[in-house]
Amino acid sequence: MKTHEKPKLKDVAQLAGVSVGSASRALSVPHLVKPGTLQKVLAAVERLGYVRDGAARALASRRTYSIGAVFPTFNNPAFAESVQALQQRLSALGYHLIICSHEYNQAQELISVRNMIERGVEGVLLVGTEHSAAVYESLNAAQCPFILMWSLDGLHPHHCVGFSNEEGGRMVARHLLSLGHRSIAMISGVLAHNERAHYRKLGVLSELAGHGVTLDETRFIEQPFTLEGGRAGLRMAMELEPRPTAIVCSTDVTCIGAVAEARLLGIQVPHALSITGFDDIDVAAVSVPALTTVRVPLFQLGISSANNIVALIEGKPLARRERMPIELVVRQSTAVAP
Repeated sequence: MKTHEKPKLKDVAQLAGVSVGSASRALSVPHLVKPGTLQKVLAAVERLGYVRDGAARALASRRTYSIGAVFPTFNNPAFAESVQALQQRLSALGYHLIICSHEYNQAQELISVRNMIERGVEGVLLVGTEHSAAVYESLNAAQCPFILMWSLDGLHPHHCVGFSNEEGGRMVARHLLSLGHRSIAMISGVLAHNERAHYRKLGVLSELAGHGVTLDETRFIEQPFTLEGGRAGLRMAMELEPRPTAIVCSTDVTCIGAVAEARLLGIQVPHALSITGFDDIDVAAVSVPALTTVRVPLFQLGISSANNIVALIEGKPLARRERMPIELVVRQSTAVAP
């Protein structure tokens, strides 16, 4: 190879002492190649500075080995942890990940899905089970496989990997009832186009109603899934009559915001007010006080979603639904009702 020429796959194979086919497999499906061969090929790639021609590869194989994932937002640490797992697992399976967010805007989600289809992704991952008919129509028209992540709630025929948000809401309500709380409020996410927030609310309502506790709509406060949303929600909850002795937050992020605002107002958590979260992000355990929350297997959710979309693309047997386990983690942000 001349020094000014761009290195080619045959140059990598020659330097590594393997066939061109072996070098191609090492770069395309590394998990299927012997470790010794993979190490030699990767060393040759690094030495030569070789970069594959993605367009030529896709044209020749009619495959892009790319997966698109559309998330509601990147501001929630729970999504960030799953994206990390998704990226790592897809890479190990020989695929690369393209991600974007729609910030809970259905029109933007449709634009994102169509953009990914136009770029030739082989599969799409969507968060939640509530999407516009146009999204499903675009995916079906393109014959693009897709998986719904994070939720098993609702009636639909699609492949999904997730958990029951309704059951998570029930877990939290059951815990607060066991502590003697009857005056309860909820800082929920914005419910429009977000079945996860809807079913968490439904779970709380159903469990409380089963124990003779009813909550009117004034005790459900819709706020963005942000720290400021939690702060604003806490201020609104403290204006209710009678004042709640416990507040359920739809995410740990809003819960941390609510706890911070309670501290600012001189309200002791949990002695005067119990507050719960949802997701069990890393900071939940080191928050002051540490959060009582619903633990979602965030990393495993990403791993399983990657496994499922690749299985769907490659025509392997696949269960229609994969249920992820969730559990209530009781920490210091809840106590017996005052």
